[in-house]
Amino acid sequence: MYRVVCGVLLLAACSRDITAPTPALLVTASVSRTAFRVGDTVSVLVSVFNRSAQPQTIGGSGCGLLGFEITTPDGTVVGPNPIPCIAILILKTLAPGEQYSETQSWNGSAIGTVTDPPPRSLTPGTYFVVGAVYPYSPGGLSKANLAIDHVSAVIAITR
Repeated sequence: MYRVVCGVLLLAACSRDITAPTPALLVTASVSRTAFRVGDTVSVLVSVFNRSAQPQTIGGSGCGLLGFEITTPDGTVVGPNPIPCIAILILKTLAPGEQYSETQSWNGSAIGTVTDPPPRSLTPGTYFVVGAVYPYSPGGLSKANLAIDHVSAVIAITR
């Protein structure tokens, strides 16, 4: 029985199609502290790495080229509360093998709703910080322009 379970786990771990191309961009997120109280300010470092053999262009706004989202373990986006940005298009082309990073401050703010408008804070619990990058093509900015691998950070909001 042990061998069967190990075999199933091994097959599940290796189920990725090895012939599928590796996504061109790898986006990582890290946080200065992994456990903090709502209202405390932490630094969120988001980095993008061009793993392809071709230049890759990313775009952003007056708030920067990179951003982040806070999600629950099931993937629901719950933060941060959006901030106004200058409506300009900023482009950056990453050479093959090039990495680019930006750091932003965050205080545990959450996305508000009609019945619970911002400013709002996350409730205590476990969340993921997922880096965001928008690849650019002649058609414009889109997360769907290109496959992207993400490495998220796990954080704990405490009382």
